[in-house]
Amino acid sequence: MRELLSLAALVAVVVASPLSAQVDVAALLIRLEGDVEVRHGGGDAIAAVVGESLQPGDEVVPASGARAFLITRTGATQLVTEATTVAEPRGGGNADMFERAMRTLAQAATTDARTAGGRQGMIRPIPGEPVLVAPRNGLLITATRPTFSWMPVDGATGYTIQVRRVDPPGDRPMRFQVGTATEWTLPDSVAELTAGAEYAWTVAPSAGRPTREQRFRIIDPNGRMELDSYVDQVSDMGLDPQGDGLFLTAMIFRDMNLFYDAADALDALESVGDMSAELYLLKGEILNSLGRGEEATAAFDKADEIIR
Repeated sequence: MRELLSLAALVAVVVASPLSAQVDVAALLIRLEGDVEVRHGGGDAIAAVVGESLQPGDEVVPASGARAFLITRTGATQLVTEATTVAEPRGGGNADMFERAMRTLAQAATTDARTAGGRQGMIRPIPGEPVLVAPRNGLLITATRPTFSWMPVDGATGYTIQVRRVDPPGDRPMRFQVGTATEWTLPDSVAELTAGAEYAWTVAPSAGRPTREQRFRIIDPNGRMELDSYVDQVSDMGLDPQGDGLFLTAMIFRDMNLFYDAADALDALESVGDMSAELYLLKGEILNSLGRGEEATAAFDKADEIIR
């Protein structure tokens, strides 16, 4: 078993209050580049993972040329390039970012997404139907020119995609002939979709009936301003929102219920190194909400492997 802060302890830390988080967790590992190890409480060195909780006295040990990025509970950031003992945090920063991350991880740890409702939102192949993959399940997206994707139908020589505004009601549905591709982005030749509006879409194969509609909503202008402000705060901390600050960007996306963006951010994090059990639980919860049940189960199983 990894010598990590247990899920139960993490939940207790965050649910109790931000002040208790300040007592128990000194920092979070938010980015790893190269081989980095940690020693918890003077124990044996083990491979570090993104999202790992650190307490005072823990040691972060990068190999030659490697480095680790931390965010402390005061919101300060720290670059570690040589063996460093975690101290009681000093100095101010964006403490809201730290608390947001802890809150988001704790929420995933206490949500049983494996059996929670919404199973009808799972993506399931249906013979002869172009099952809609994304966007779906009424989720919030950021793009006003979304990319739509669906499962292919054997023998289809083309598809028709229909997009209509639901709330507030809009003009007549838009229909597009999109050839044999099963991924399509709303082109520049038509007006972009309306920020804050809810849409429904469906696809029909050639010589076939359209599948059941899926809905999605586009982030409204206030939400977009809030998102941009939070991302700017990551930059103001001296971090690249798509690089060493990607962990915080993922937490922002999830906290704002931007599941598609959060899933992409976690995929990018995982591509450069292993993640903590808490992050795999978060990934499972997000994938479950997207309807990607098999991938969600794999993420939950990965979390279980780490916890055991």
